[in-house]
Amino acid sequence: MVFKEKNVVKEWLNKWELHRSLLLTFTFNDYVRYGFSEVSKDKMRKCHKHFLNELHRKVYKKSNKKIPRYAVIEKGARMKGLHSHMVIETPEHLSTSTFSRLIKESWLKTRDGVATHIVETYNQEGLDDYLSKDQINLKNDAEIDIENCLINKSQSILLSRKCV
Repeated sequence: MVFKEKNVVKEWLNKWELHRSLLLTFTFNDYVRYGFSEVSKDKMRKCHKHFLNELHRKVYKKSNKKIPRYAVIEKGARMKGLHSHMVIETPEHLSTSTFSRLIKESWLKTRDGVATHIVETYNQEGLDDYLSKDQINLKNDAEIDIENCLINKSQSILLSRKCV
């Protein structure tokens, strides 16, 4: 079952064509990072939602457009603290540097967000493996932030997961 779960995630991610995507790593304050797992993950999901609302307001001032993204929550191997990753597509009308600046500003406006690390991802190879790596180990605190994932209207991780 777990192996199928990772394959479903990888297949779903492979349907997404990346053009100018960024890989974000979000860090949180110590209360969230080292807190109780379910409470911390709930706070992280709320941070993601606040971040995305703020970012959408800055990117699409008068539009209902949404930025395609995929978010995961995981526990770090070295520091043992919770953190999250998000792959997010750069909107066509913005440069990568401008979008990166808006990301940093938006993340710092969240209640528990401390820092973000941004990497340009030019090819998708390995990205699907990296973002689904902790889904195979049920003993850790990894999960997909389904509430804050959006590829496009026709592809939902929720629909893909029902096939398992």
